[in-house]
Amino acid sequence: MNEQDRGLELKVGIFVAVGLAILAALVVQFGRLGEGIKTYYDLTVHFVDASGLLKGSDVLMGGAKVGRVSGAPMLVRAGRGVDVPLRIYDYVQIAAGSSFAIGSSGLLGDRFVTITVPAGKPATYIAKGSHIEGAREKGLDDLTKEGGALIKDLRGTVAKIDTAVSRLNDQALSPANMDHLKETFANLSKTSASLSASSQKIDGVIEKADGTMGSAKEAADKLQLAADDARKTIQSAGRILNEATSGNGLLAVLLTNEEVANNLRALISNLRRHGVLFYRDSADKVSPPPESSPPPRRRTTR
Repeated sequence: MNEQDRGLELKVGIFVAVGLAILAALVVQFGRLGEGIKTYYDLTVHFVDASGLLKGSDVLMGGAKVGRVSGAPMLVRAGRGVDVPLRIYDYVQIAAGSSFAIGSSGLLGDRFVTITVPAGKPATYIAKGSHIEGAREKGLDDLTKEGGALIKDLRGTVAKIDTAVSRLNDQALSPANMDHLKETFANLSKTSASLSASSQKIDGVIEKADGTMGSAKEAADKLQLAADDARKTIQSAGRILNEATSGNGLLAVLLTNEEVANNLRALISNLRRHGVLFYRDSADKVSPPPESSPPPRRRTTR
């Protein structure tokens, strides 16, 4: 082997060694082997149900990996639920009040622990080795359980609806009730026809009543005018009578002066007896008829 071939082999060997070193560094950095050289602090989270969460599952905060599940869930003797040990990167500080929940990547994905940090600037942080209460997000198994309960409720509801429909068909919609219903509708139809005819008659009566009211109003107006005329006539007659009894005219003299009245009576008597051409005063010769004397009283003997 000459020197040229040895130089080429040396270059190839160096290139392969550098490539392997880079590949090993990538495996250590992004694989499980890199976690062994990092420092952690421990947290324990209590979950009511940690189904599907396995040892080595990721712990995410804001979508970034900040640790892993260091062990399988352990059943709590006192109380219910399980405790899940977590190992958080030493450089990660979790704000106090953060919530720990179990999530999944899709409906059938792997389970992981997600940390939700409260809004605002944190005042304090969770101390190392703390015991925290966690929550659980609903996954496919939870949806399946709720779906089973929902189907059970739906079956009960359908059974009740079926019973109600059966009772409705057997009782409310029985042939006898349907006949009664048809009869009721027929009676309603007749009643509506009668009401229509009655309404037409009532319209005619109302029109006649309107005419009668108009005539009555006209008659009342005429009666009011007649009453006004009668009132005026009575007032005029009263005024004339007042003038005749207390005035100075001829009528007042005839009504109040007895001598003038006797002279007028004599004049009329002479005119009737002798006429105008042969008039003469003979009324003074005529004496008034004697007053009737009462009959003599009969004398009684004792």
